[in-house]
Amino acid sequence: MADDKKGTVHGTSDGGVTGLHDPADPFHFLVGPSTSAEYNTARLRLIPIACFRIDDVRFQFDSSFVLPAIKEEMDTFSNLRKENPNMVGAPISIFGHADPSFQGNFERGSATQQSGDDYNKTLSGRRAMAIYALLTRDAAIWNTLYNHHLGGDVWGEDAIRTILNHIDSQDPSKNKPGQPQGSSAPGSSSPSAAPSPGSSDPPDDPRVARYASDGGQRQQLFLQYMNLLCGDLKLDKSSDFLARNAGPDQKGDVQGCSRFNPLIVFSQEKEDLFKKAWPQKDKVTLAERNERNRPNRRVMILVFRKGSQVLPAKWPCPTFKEGGAACKKRFFSDGDQRRSTHLSGAERKFDDTHDTFACRFYQRISAGGPCDQVLQYWVVRILAEGMGPLSKRKPLANELFVLTGSGSPFPEIRGVTNALGILRVPVVSPVCTMTLQIAGVRVILDGGLLLSLQEGKPAVEPRLYNLGYGTPDTESWTDDVFSANVKEFQKDQSLEQSGSVDDQTQTQLRELYGS
Repeated sequence: MADDKKGTVHGTSDGGVTGLHDPADPFHFLVGPSTSAEYNTARLRLIPIACFRIDDVRFQFDSSFVLPAIKEEMDTFSNLRKENPNMVGAPISIFGHADPSFQGNFERGSATQQSGDDYNKTLSGRRAMAIYALLTRDAAIWNTLYNHHLGGDVWGEDAIRTILNHIDSQDPSKNKPGQPQGSSAPGSSSPSAAPSPGSSDPPDDPRVARYASDGGQRQQLFLQYMNLLCGDLKLDKSSDFLARNAGPDQKGDVQGCSRFNPLIVFSQEKEDLFKKAWPQKDKVTLAERNERNRPNRRVMILVFRKGSQVLPAKWPCPTFKEGGAACKKRFFSDGDQRRSTHLSGAERKFDDTHDTFACRFYQRISAGGPCDQVLQYWVVRILAEGMGPLSKRKPLANELFVLTGSGSPFPEIRGVTNALGILRVPVVSPVCTMTLQIAGVRVILDGGLLLSLQEGKPAVEPRLYNLGYGTPDTESWTDDVFSANVKEFQKDQSLEQSGSVDDQTQTQLRELYGS
C-alpha cells in the first residue's frame, strides 16, 4: 500500500475533485519451478486508476437530494474519462461517506454509537445511490428515495421546486433580463427556496403540487433534470460498474461507508468544544463544527483498471440498506480509535497521517490517489454597499462573479454567490493575487497569509480594512490611526470605544469577519 502517493489532480471545484492515481507498485509474487502438472497461482488485486469525489455541498443538508451545481463536477468527470484512453471501459464503484461527529446522534435522538453509525451508513448509502441513479439515469431510484424518508432526508416539495427552477433557468424564454442563467456554480447554494410565510413573494408554482402527487410525472421530471446535469455522461449498469449490477441492491457497485473513514479528525480540544456547544445551542460554534466537517461528508467514485470485476458474493462491503456490522469486520484492530480523538489529542488529517480510516479494506483500495486530500478554500463574504453599520449590511447574494488568477487549471472560475453573499474557491496556491469581477466592481484579492487574531495588531489591521475602516496601506497605520479605526468599529458595534482590541472587541470582530 503506497500511502506516500498522492496521484495527480485533474480538476478541482467548490464541489469536488477529480484525479488520476499514481501507477501501482509492481506486483510481487513468490513462485517455484515445476517439472510436472503443478503450477503457481497468482491473483491480481484491485487497482484504482482514477477517482472522483463529490462533496457535501452538492447535496441538500442532511439529504441525498442532488443540487443543480453538481453539473460542474459531472462535466469535469466526463472530461477526465474522455481525455484518458485507459479509462475507456474502466468500471467504477461508488462509496458514500458521512460525518463522524457526535452531533448527528443528538439531532436524531440516537443514544448510542452504534445507532449513529447505522443512521449515517444508511444516509451515506442513499447519497451514493442518488449518484448511481444520476449516472445511469435510473429515475425510479430517485422516486424511491423521494417516497421513503430517512430522518432529515426528506426530498419533498423543496426538491421539486429546485428542479423546476433549474429547468426553467435553462429555457431562455423563461429567464428575465439580469438574472443568472444555468446552474449555480462554485460558492452557490440551491437556486430555489420556498417563499417564507407572510412574504410578498408570488404564490408557489402550481406544478409543484402536481409533481408531488403524481409519481409517474415526477419520475419523468427527475429524468429531465438528470439529463441536464450529466449531458452525454451516461453509464451502463451491466458494463461500467465493478460488480456489473449482478448482486442484490447494487452490492459491489454502491455502498455507504457511514462515518467510518473521516478525512479529518478533530483535536480533543475542538471535539470537547463542539460537544459543549450542542446543549448550549451555540450557533456560531456549531456552524464552525459543520463547516470543518465538510470534507468528511462526501461521495467517492473509484475507477478501476479496464476488465476489473468482482463477484457480489465475495465483496466485503454490505449493501447501502444493511447495517455496519459487516463493515466493522474489515476494521483495523484499532479502527474505533483511528476515527476518534483517542489515538492522539491533536487534529489529524488522512493525507498527512494515514491513520483516520477505520476500514482496512477501503484504505487499501483507495490509497495512492489525490481525492482523499483535505482541500482548503478561499471563502469570501461580500457585503453590499451602504452607510449603515456592518451588522445591518445586506450580503451581495446570488450575484454572478468571475474570478481569475487563482492558479487553478481553469483560467476563469465563474459562479454565483450564495444567499449569504459567500463565494468559495479551492486553494491551489497559498499565495496568489486574484481578480474578482462582481456587481460591476473589480476587486483584487491578495491571497496571502492572514494571521490569527491572537497575533494582535498585524492581524487586526487587514480585517478592519476589509470591513471598511481605514486606508489599504495598513502597514503605514500609526498607533493613533489604528486606535481611531478600532474606535470606529467599536462605535458601529455599540461597544465601549476604548481604541484597544479587548476580548469583547475581538469576539465581535471574529464573528463579523468570519475568522
